[in-house]
Amino acid sequence: MYKPRWLTFLLLLVATLLSDGMAFVGNGLPSKQSQLFMRQDESSNELDRRSFFSVPLSAVILAGLPSDAKAAKGAAEYDLEYYMRDLFMGNKKEGNLPVSNAPPAAPSRTLREPLLSLLLDDELKSSIPIQELARVTTIPIGSLAEQVAAYRTKVAPAFQASHPWQKESVSDEYYFDLTCYALWKVASATIQDYSVRDKFVRSIGLRLLNEMVQQEFLSKQSIAILNKIDNKLTDLIPCVIEVLDLFQSTSYCSSYRLGEKNDEERSGLKVFDELDDEEISSPNGAGSVNCLVSIFDPATLGGALQITGEGSRFSPDFVGPTLAALFERVGNCTVNFESYFVDPVYRPNPKDFFPNERFYQFTIARKS
Repeated sequence: MYKPRWLTFLLLLVATLLSDGMAFVGNGLPSKQSQLFMRQDESSNELDRRSFFSVPLSAVILAGLPSDAKAAKGAAEYDLEYYMRDLFMGNKKEGNLPVSNAPPAAPSRTLREPLLSLLLDDELKSSIPIQELARVTTIPIGSLAEQVAAYRTKVAPAFQASHPWQKESVSDEYYFDLTCYALWKVASATIQDYSVRDKFVRSIGLRLLNEMVQQEFLSKQSIAILNKIDNKLTDLIPCVIEVLDLFQSTSYCSSYRLGEKNDEERSGLKVFDELDDEEISSPNGAGSVNCLVSIFDPATLGGALQITGEGSRFSPDFVGPTLAALFERVGNCTVNFESYFVDPVYRPNPKDFFPNERFYQFTIARKS
């Protein structure tokens, strides 16, 4: 932390005077160190500045210690040394480092069916998000599509500079990301009520899950479970894995992790157990269970990061609301979730942040 020069002078003077006083302890006479700091003139008691500035740095650090002391430097000595070095030589300033260049973007993936047309379509007319936005805002789909396309054109150069797409189609990962960003920006402008925004996002997840069931994108066993509304958490584990596999197989993400990173007993097929079922169903239980999910390289990552950087948490997301709708298949419960972005690499510059993971924490709680 940088301190003004006048404050450095003051701190040094106080430390010097204090150490001079400490030097009398023992034999009642000033030590050699204290004599270095003060020169008593016959006609004046003033401090001779030339004598003061001629003191070696080592003498400043050792001032106030008995001549026969053999002790390591303490925090005060190191602080004083820092201030002296800053005063005479200048310390390297920290905290104003520029942001480093981001790692080069990987080639864009190609998003595939059967999920792509549900998430976005090139005409911005038939996909679930645009339809739900029209339903919530009562604005015609055609008008919304024009606004999204206009906003996309406006911000396209900035997106393409960092993540160039190979073709202008939502099947291209980076063009998909750009279009999601534009759609959510239009949604934020047309939906001012935060509770309505939450309903909009959750309605996307609910419709996605229902389409997966109705169009039989999942196994018959999972469809049978999801058609019930009084399941146990342990019953839903295969369904969760199938939904996540579907997002991965259609190239929405590169991979995922279900459960805690370093705990094999609480991940994958073991993410829930009978005790979790009791917590939700038993009136004597705590009534809530957490579930952690990591999505790596989601196709909405760039737009979500940009919106978050703009100070909003209303960002493009499909996995979170879909899993929330799935967990609601547990009877008599509520589901809330938060998401965070994770950079797996330690970077010494605090301004450098290049995440590749969206980390979710779901809380499934029994209704009171």
